Amino acid sequence: MDNKKIVAGILILIPFVAYFILPLYNSQYPEAFGLPFFYWYQIIWLPISGIMFYIAAVLIDRGGSAAKGRKRAGRPTKRVAK
Repeated sequence: MDNKKIVAGILILIPFVAYFILPLYNSQYPEAFGLPFFYWYQIIWLPISGIMFYIAAVLIDRGGSAAKGRKRAGRPTKRVAK
């Protein structure tokens, strides 16, 4: 398996773990801007998750676009003998 795909998988998994460990952030204090910790913890994770998903998508796309680039460049691809 490609290292880029492993890193992408970990980047996708981190926000899910952060959201699903509810006892970690199920509290009212500390408050920020009048919002309990429960809400601002989730609000902070929204852009962090978006950045992680974007990086994962770029890593996965770079692995797939190399094969597409070979086809477009007219380079021969491997053929399987029947």
